[in-house]
Amino acid sequence: MLLLGGVIVGLGMAAFSALNNGKTENTSLPPGAIARVNEAIILRADFARALTSVSAGKQNPLTKNDEAAILQRLIEEELLVQRALDMQLVQQDPALRNALVDAITKDIIARSRAMPISQVVLRDYYFRNKGRFARPARIFVRAVFIPKSEAFSQKAEFDLAMANGTKPQDLIARFAKNTPTVPEGLIPEQKLKDYVGASPIEILNTLARGQWSDWIEVKAGVWRFYMVNRTRARTPELDTIRETVEAAYLDERDDAALRTYLDRLKRNITITYGPDAPE
Repeated sequence: MLLLGGVIVGLGMAAFSALNNGKTENTSLPPGAIARVNEAIILRADFARALTSVSAGKQNPLTKNDEAAILQRLIEEELLVQRALDMQLVQQDPALRNALVDAITKDIIARSRAMPISQVVLRDYYFRNKGRFARPARIFVRAVFIPKSEAFSQKAEFDLAMANGTKPQDLIARFAKNTPTVPEGLIPEQKLKDYVGASPIEILNTLARGQWSDWIEVKAGVWRFYMVNRTRARTPELDTIRETVEAAYLDERDDAALRTYLDRLKRNITITYGPDAPE
């Protein structure tokens, strides 16, 4: 309601008399219409919504004068819209164009969302897209990194200490002073790459819980990892992630509805491209 904000107070006879300022006709209207402005119809449903909107801001019930003024505002709003179209403001105002595109897109999506979801179709969608809903493997490692300048001596000391039965936490406390921060707990392999690089990941996939990796050489030095815990990649059952699957399915269905609508519009028009236009 672009113009109804000022209707809540001060609705007098002056507004009511404005109904008679323009040319009026008493010809019949289609069912459900309360007025016609040129060729545009104002529906009784829109008028009822306007009455409800305005009455929500008033303490007293709306009078007949109030209702007449509200109808007049709807007529005036329609006249302004028609005038804006005559002036081709849609083509000239980017904000207005964007608002119209946004409005019709929301309408298409709302109609799509109103359609029920077939559980048979949803299950078929889940099985066709299982990879999208898979939970990636996660790894919890503790790391020791030794810079290249210290690698020769420190590696030997580390190997000797481990052979003598030194516990993993003590090895880490003793040799990890130059080790970049690696997050505690289970994290996806892809995220671990951000901290240790891509080279160690392939070796880590071969480790069992409670096992040290061999030394892994990189450009800046050497890594060694202790596997604390890991989970393998898996896809949850549909019943446990139904809301997630439904959301993904609805997004795709909305996109398809919008694409179908646009394709139907394009079938009824002619588009001419310039010689340098990409196609």
